[in-house]
Amino acid sequence: MCVAGASGSNLSRQKRPGGVAMTTAKRRPLSTAPNVFDGIYYPDEDGLPLPDGFEQEPHFWQVTPVLRAYLEQYHDVIVSGNTFLYYELGNPRAVVSPDCYVTFGVGRDAVLPHNSYFTWHLERVPDFVLEIGSESTARRDMVGKRELYTSLGIGEYWRYDPTPDNRHYGEPLVGERLENGVYLRLEVARGPDGMVRGHSPALGLDLCWDDGRLRFYDPPRDVWVPDYLELREAQRAAEKAHQAAEERLAVERAARMAAEARMAEMEAELRRLRGEA
Repeated sequence: MCVAGASGSNLSRQKRPGGVAMTTAKRRPLSTAPNVFDGIYYPDEDGLPLPDGFEQEPHFWQVTPVLRAYLEQYHDVIVSGNTFLYYELGNPRAVVSPDCYVTFGVGRDAVLPHNSYFTWHLERVPDFVLEIGSESTARRDMVGKRELYTSLGIGEYWRYDPTPDNRHYGEPLVGERLENGVYLRLEVARGPDGMVRGHSPALGLDLCWDDGRLRFYDPPRDVWVPDYLELREAQRAAEKAHQAAEERLAVERAARMAAEARMAEMEAELRRLRGEA
């Protein structure tokens, strides 16, 4: 949720496919100490809770884990949220923590050892960022972070307001795409069913505001992306099926061992009767 140090950067600019600006720098390997570049330490957490945790936390579960579980089936991708994203080498204060961000073309293993995202190390910025509106963050999301994400060259910036009256952003869902260094609105419309829907070219998914809940829809596959509760239910069902399969195997193994033991007894008895024992 934090944003700091939006001062000038050592990062260079180049174009990503499709003409969207990408901010990179010469790759510098991490030292043997995690999160240390050129002798400077970059913390991976600040020890502070979410600014509006009780309000935002339920919605976090409907975004980052859901997108990660779905997109990792089809892409090399980083899907993260509320982790530190550093964008200026030599300046640990140049950091932002988006509620959710997605970067294609690189796997999660690239960031797991460091628990932070370094634009100069990965040589790319996220393709997609989403912020979840709350009382204390909405103004910064609409102004300060929007300006920062523009300067970094982040291809798409979405804002999701989970409140029924949209009191944080004034509208339920806002999507913007970077064109020639300027964010332009993506089409977002309310359908006859009351659902507010917009398409993200970066994700290839529709974002759908449904009575305060954010859902994702995959148009090419014509399926709804399973939400967090559905994922949990599928996981429980898979665990149940796995346990049942193990129990069946255990029963079959016990029956086989009993049959083998009985066969050995019968063979021993047969040898005894034949005078072989």
